Formats: sequence, structure tokens, C-alpha cells
Amino acid sequence: MTSSTILPQIKHVVVVMLENRSFDNLCGWLYSDSQPNLFVPKTATPHYDGLDETFWNPSHSDYFSGANPDKVFVQQGTDNYTTPNPDPEETFDNVTEQLYGSGGIAMGNQFANQGFLVNYEKTTAGNPDQIMQTYSPEQLPVLSALARHYAISDAWFCSVPSQTWSNRSFVHAGTSNGNVNNGDIPDPLKWDVETIFNVLENMNVDWKVYNDTMMIPSLTRTMFPKLWHLSLESHFEGFSAFKEACVAGSLPPYSFVEPSFVIEPNDQHPPHDVLAGEKFLHEIYQAVSTSPAWNETLLVITYDEHGGCYDHVLPPTGAAIPDEASNPGAEGFTFDRFGVRVPTILVSPYIQAGTVFRSTSSVPYDHTSILATLRDWLAIPENLMLPSKRIAAAPTFESVLTLQVPRTDFPVISLSSLSITPTSMDSPINGLQKSLIASVAQKHGLNPIKNLTQISTRQHAVDFFNKVNSR
Repeated sequence: MTSSTILPQIKHVVVVMLENRSFDNLCGWLYSDSQPNLFVPKTATPHYDGLDETFWNPSHSDYFSGANPDKVFVQQGTDNYTTPNPDPEETFDNVTEQLYGSGGIAMGNQFANQGFLVNYEKTTAGNPDQIMQTYSPEQLPVLSALARHYAISDAWFCSVPSQTWSNRSFVHAGTSNGNVNNGDIPDPLKWDVETIFNVLENMNVDWKVYNDTMMIPSLTRTMFPKLWHLSLESHFEGFSAFKEACVAGSLPPYSFVEPSFVIEPNDQHPPHDVLAGEKFLHEIYQAVSTSPAWNETLLVITYDEHGGCYDHVLPPTGAAIPDEASNPGAEGFTFDRFGVRVPTILVSPYIQAGTVFRSTSSVPYDHTSILATLRDWLAIPENLMLPSKRIAAAPTFESVLTLQVPRTDFPVISLSSLSITPTSMDSPINGLQKSLIASVAQKHGLNPIKNLTQISTRQHAVDFFNKVNSR
């Protein structure tokens, strides 16, 4: 690895990205009965930007035309661990309504973040009040313990005010190549851009993508045709290989960890049981923290996007437009607005307990901050780095590791409450699962439309992947 000007104590960066949860949905109450110990930077407002019981959404769309709102207030604690159910909408147009009300962005900030409930009621058959239910820290013992024992950002935004593929593309490539939605029939050839993995490959820096369900192809690899080459096969391994590498202290410089999206899903995508994701995070943390390389490892936990879940902070504008394909991209969007806040937690023994971190510049954190940090940490030269202007503008997060000597204490995490509700294999497939099926079909020269019309349940999806794997 080349010499670095930042994070000299770190030799391994591990990023795990879960699915479709907003900051308020999972972490809004984290410091409701206590205070953080440290704000980074020191000039930051010493106030955790979480929830309080006065936040609300109107119960009907007439409010946006001047009627009384009939307020539905935010609720601390959810009725169960699969809330919201059914899955909220997360496409570009739906997110615009969630953030700006039924009048859209033309209404400005008049109805900021007050369209979540109305949009959920309009687009699903679920109880609309669910969208104002948020998890308490006690319901999420792993995520909450890691956030309090290490560092959490209350000002980290996903990169695009839309859904999964565009945001995962930004964390890997710094652009979504002008795409804002997955697409009804996702076509990976529209996402044919260089990724950070291609950059590392060109630099002879080792990397791995670890997938929790090897029978289902890696979403990261499936999305990007430039990762389809057989020569890259050894870089994609199962979760057991991740744990073995932790035991041996042999993780590569950069690891990206994927949850299970289909079989026994632990990605926390609504309405999957969030406790399955808690168990997965605990396994990751245990593997990393008991590794002989623990003092040289930085773990980053984040979420691709908010997935339609309520958050009270309006995303900032003024985002750097990444490239020509995005100026404008699909639906006329110029990618000059960030997406909704998501939880992002940094875990390292060099982090002071109870840290809350924000950008040290006028540009907020988004997913490209991971790429900017990797760039500076690995001293990637400009001529080899991804050309995205969003990455070039993104703040890095080395300032969060404030300690000179690594801590030796660990959080006490009780898993006694982790009784997971299984997801029926007869349940319908969600948009992300459809995108996996369509893109795998495309990769293997199959007709994605024909295959999708034959797949309606998760069991059908498993049968499809088994068939593809046996070819």
C-alpha cells in the first residue's frame, strides 16, 4: 500500500451498507436521555439533531392546499420489528413528494419533510401512521451500542434523493451515470462506469466484496459490467471468508460487505425484520473487534438510502454535479441536491466514546466521502482516481479518529431480545430483488422481462438463481 497522509494507524477499511432506513427511523432517539461526549469538529453546534415529540406530518394532502393538518406526531418505538409494512416507495418522484409535499419542489421549503405520511398512504395499503413510528435505542441494541461507544454522524446524507441503485452507484463510483431510479427493468449496461474496485485493481491494491448469501450473486458485481470479468472472480467471496480473514488478521486494505437481500434477509429493508440486521452487524463487529488487526481496522456502517422512512431534516442543495451524464440526467435532475439523511457509524479503537461527527467544511457528508477518504488514505493519484466532481468536493472523515492511543474497552451488547421473525419465501419480491433478477438475466444473456414475469415470490427468485448457477 502506498504511503498515506491520513489515517496512518489504519491498514484495513471495512464498509458495510444496509438498506432503506433513514437516520430518524433508526437513530433519532439515540441521545434523547443523555448527551454525546464529543462533537467533531469542535466548532459544531453541540446538539444531537435527533427527534423530539413535537415533530409531525399532516394526515391528508389537503393540508398542502391550506386545510388544517390533522397532525400525526412522531412515535418513539414501533409496534413491531417489521415496521413499516408494506414497503414505502423510494423512487425519485415519490421522494420529492415526501420532502416537499404534493406540490413538489416548486413549493420550496414551505412543507419541508411533511409529505412522508401522505405519500405512504397514497402509494401503499398500509396504516399510514406507521411511517411516523421510529425505533427506540432499546429496540436496536447493537446499532445503538456501537453508535454510542464509537461515533455517529447526524449529518450524513445519501447521495441521490431516490432509490437503491443510484445511491449504491455513488458509493462505488461517485456517480450513477445520470440514472435516478433502478428502472422498471434495470439494465446494468446503463451503469457501465468505472468503480473504486477498478481503480484499486489498476493500483495493485487488494480488495474484496463479501456477500452474505453466495447463492445469490453479489449486488455490487451485478450492477457494474466493468466488474464482470472472470479475472476479478477471486475478489468476491462469502461472509464466512470475511470472518476467517478477520481471525487471521488478513483482511485486504478495502472490504465491502453485503447483507443477504433474498434468503433469510438481514439487510433491514422494510418490511424485513430489523433484528436480523442487528444480528448481522453484531457478527461483523465481533469478527472485526476480536481480530489481531483490530487496532488497524476502521469499520464504516451506513445505509444506501432512506427507503421512504421519515426524517425531519431537509437534504441540502448545492451538491457538486458529478459529470456530464448527470447534467442533466434522467427526469431532468442535475444531481445538485443530496438525498435524505441515513445513519452512518464509524467504529475504531481510536474513536472517543460518544462522538457525534459532521463535515469540517461547508460540504456535508454523503456516500462519496467514503471514496474521498479512500483516495487520500491510499494516496491514489489524480490520474488514476475516479473523475467524479462529487468525490472531488466531498469531505473526508479522518478527523473522527481523535485518540492517539487505541482504547481497550468494548461495549456490552445484549442479544437476548433478538427473536427474529422469518420472512416467508412465499412473500412477494421487492424492487431491489427484481433489480437483481433482471440484471443477472441480462448478464447471462437471458430475457429479463420474460424471467421477471415468471417470478412473483422469493422462492421463485431462489429457483431462478439456482437455475442460473447451474448453467
